[in-house]
Amino acid sequence: MKKYFIFSLSLFLSIAGLTAQNKQPSNFRIDGTIKTDSGKVSLLFYSDYLPNKTKELVAQIKDKKFSISGYIPEAQGVSLHFDNGYTSDFILEKGVQTVSVNIDSFRTVPKVNNKTMLEEYPKRNLFYQKIIAKDKLFDQKYDSLLKQHNYQIPKEVSYIMNKEIKAMYRENDSTLLAYAKMNPDSKIAFWNFIRLMDWGYEPIFDSIYSSFSNTLRGGYAGKVLGERLKIGKLLSVGQPFPIINCQNKNNEKLSSSLFLRNKYTLVDFWYSGCNPCRRQFPNMLDLYKQYGNNGFEIVGISVDKIANKPDWERVIAENKLVWKQYWDKNGTEAHRLSIFVSPTNFLIDNTGKIISKNISMEELEEFLKGKLK
Repeated sequence: MKKYFIFSLSLFLSIAGLTAQNKQPSNFRIDGTIKTDSGKVSLLFYSDYLPNKTKELVAQIKDKKFSISGYIPEAQGVSLHFDNGYTSDFILEKGVQTVSVNIDSFRTVPKVNNKTMLEEYPKRNLFYQKIIAKDKLFDQKYDSLLKQHNYQIPKEVSYIMNKEIKAMYRENDSTLLAYAKMNPDSKIAFWNFIRLMDWGYEPIFDSIYSSFSNTLRGGYAGKVLGERLKIGKLLSVGQPFPIINCQNKNNEKLSSSLFLRNKYTLVDFWYSGCNPCRRQFPNMLDLYKQYGNNGFEIVGISVDKIANKPDWERVIAENKLVWKQYWDKNGTEAHRLSIFVSPTNFLIDNTGKIISKNISMEELEEFLKGKLK
């Protein structure tokens, strides 16, 4: 699930990442041990929250050991990756810290010898134990349903599951707020919150942000996060959907008049290399065939890089995506609006206002059934 543990990744959504070099004097070092004699480990940062924009530092493994050093202005939430697919998150602090990695246990948080991970992490897990238990039970239930239905879950079951997932997300947000109020200097909660912002703004986020100490909110990452919150509100339910600078194959720009011509418009942000994006296309095609002549429209906005334009065009053709397609080159506009996850969607009414976001295809079908008869 997307919101559990420190800042765990979703199995169903994708976030793009790049590499940059750290050019400032080092003030942290990781001395790591790992159960392998060769390969490399990568330390990934939330680059927008660093003044030097470092995205990745790489170290070679030798004799089951590795070392990574660099510069950070304050404690950071980071991800450690190994070649076999192992990935896990923790808080990196200034100074020297040891890290022990078990690559046979995917997503298991490594043993990190710094104050935050030694002292706060166990307390945080105790506070979150009910959420963690629910997450495990849901995963077991989902796996069982997948096997039961031969990995093709029926729409009606998927609809119920999506409802459960969103309820769990709301509970997680409330738990994070309660934890932040009790622990305003919590670096774990702070970086967990930063990860949540990648998934889009929620009204409760203002209260969560205000719960953190002046020290955290006044740091470099805290100031960036504050600006992200302001931008995120532009895409909250009830707000007019902003017209972004993107064009179709004929170099025609997206216009707000498109929304006014239809009762409901689904704006779908995606890119050609996103498997979760492509998996939803069959359901989108079914809905478009059923309601496309009855006041429903879909607008696809690709955030593909310029180098991947042929892939964008190929995916459209192969999947027979007959609805309107626009291209936000390099995802520049999406990034400006703090859209970092694909797929991300917004349902727009005929006044141009957002009435829902990240709606599942099953939920959308139920909505359209009641509105477009």
